[in-house]
Amino acid sequence: MGQNIFSVLFSTIKSRFTSIVTKFRLWTSWNFIRTKVIGGIRDFFYKLLDIRPKNKDDYFTVFGWMISKRLAYAVLLVVGVLSFWYISSTTKLFSAFTENGGLRTYKYNSVLLRLAEGNVRITGKSGFLAYEGTVSKGYATGNGTLFSPDAITLYTGGFEKNMYEGNGTEFYDSGVMRYNGTFHKNLFDGAGVLYNEDGSREYEGSFTAGRKEGHGKLYNGGDQPVFDGSFSADTIVFSEFLGKDPTAVREMYFGKQVLYEDGSDASNIIMSMPDINAVYEAKSDGSAADPSVKVSAVIVLDNTFRLGEQEAKEAGQLEAILGAPVYEGNSLVTLPEAVAINLQNSRENAVKGKVGMDTTSVFTDDIIVNSFDSTYSVYVYTFERGDLVYTFICKDRGGRFYFYEIADAEKPNA
Repeated sequence: MGQNIFSVLFSTIKSRFTSIVTKFRLWTSWNFIRTKVIGGIRDFFYKLLDIRPKNKDDYFTVFGWMISKRLAYAVLLVVGVLSFWYISSTTKLFSAFTENGGLRTYKYNSVLLRLAEGNVRITGKSGFLAYEGTVSKGYATGNGTLFSPDAITLYTGGFEKNMYEGNGTEFYDSGVMRYNGTFHKNLFDGAGVLYNEDGSREYEGSFTAGRKEGHGKLYNGGDQPVFDGSFSADTIVFSEFLGKDPTAVREMYFGKQVLYEDGSDASNIIMSMPDINAVYEAKSDGSAADPSVKVSAVIVLDNTFRLGEQEAKEAGQLEAILGAPVYEGNSLVTLPEAVAINLQNSRENAVKGKVGMDTTSVFTDDIIVNSFDSTYSVYVYTFERGDLVYTFICKDRGGRFYFYEIADAEKPNA
């Protein structure tokens, strides 16, 4: 009998709590919670976006137009949310939670970039990282690094309004350093070192507007210096050799030399300087007071003549730079010109081909010229400018020149 009473009591209590347990399980189930939350959100936005006006008080009157207040509020809400999201994603509001080390990242054409200040990242048109560094009023200004679409560093250093300025390093597209030094408006300007793409030095010294200008040192492909002296418009100032004796020349030019001795005149020597593509003639002026030989003429084995920003490759272009020639016409070659013609022909078909020459090689770098074809003729243009005489060697009248000679105007080379 006691068991029956206990069973009845348990059944009564269970029946009382079954409904409560069932409701608790329902309320704590994920499906119920999700349904309630989604339904609540739906009802909220339904009421929020229910822009249908109910009476005249639900309108704004603007210039006689009736505008629904609910519609205006909904538009303002949407615009505000979108603006907040855009500004927060492109400014430092949430930068601590963004990737890229917290740096703000802008597209290259972003309007907000025009207002940016400080350290940022800028992406290119295809989305690659194009720039990382400081900006001011939308311009790369200060220190930064420029990248290629292949993530190769193209430049790192100072900027001023998107241009290279101050100290910096520029790289080839391969990533090898091209130049290290100072810049002005994207160009090499000031002191710097220029490198070949294989990593060897080409030039170390002064630059102006992207060109070698002033004092500098030229290197060969083996990273050895071959010339130390003055440059102008990317070209060695060859006139500096004039009047110097061979020992003084050797203090400027350190590269390979090949001596051509005039077999008929021991006081006349011709020296080839292949590392700078030049030949000089040195001879004594015949005075007893100074019997040493001095450089009387320099031949530049280059078919382009530069003076400042001007450049000429043909005889007809020279007058615009040097004025009217003091002489032009056919001329028989001198020994230095014959040597220059043969050196040029070892690289290209120059003038009328090689000049016949009878030589004796004492050593590989010492050649005695016994005789040469003195009937070989060329067409020359001679100009005077300041203290210098320039003679340009051509095949015929007009057309291109193959090299040119520089001599002192007071003592022009005969």
